[in-house]
Amino acid sequence: MILLGLAVGFHVLGSQEDGKCVTLNATFRMGGAVYKGYQLEGEALVFKFERTGDFFTQAIEIKEFITDEKLSPEKVIMEVNTNGQIKRYEAKLVKEKEDRFIYEASEL
Repeated sequence: MILLGLAVGFHVLGSQEDGKCVTLNATFRMGGAVYKGYQLEGEALVFKFERTGDFFTQAIEIKEFITDEKLSPEKVIMEVNTNGQIKRYEAKLVKEKEDRFIYEASEL
């Protein structure tokens, strides 16, 4: 039982040490998306955005968001909730730097 606890402890510490901050370069097809934070859902890191209202600017917006903790997600998702209609977009890893993973996701 003690060995199991040690193994779990080493795994948790190891994944934090192996992890990096995650940057999401998000492209939106219309304005008004408000960043609501990120959360882990299993092995996926989900960046959450919300739009509310009746009218949105029809301009492409590109924004960057960075986690404040080191993570090693299997996949990264951009979730956009527009007036209750939720859409998810899988982000692609485009670059790995010494201190962070850089992903891109787009509504286009």
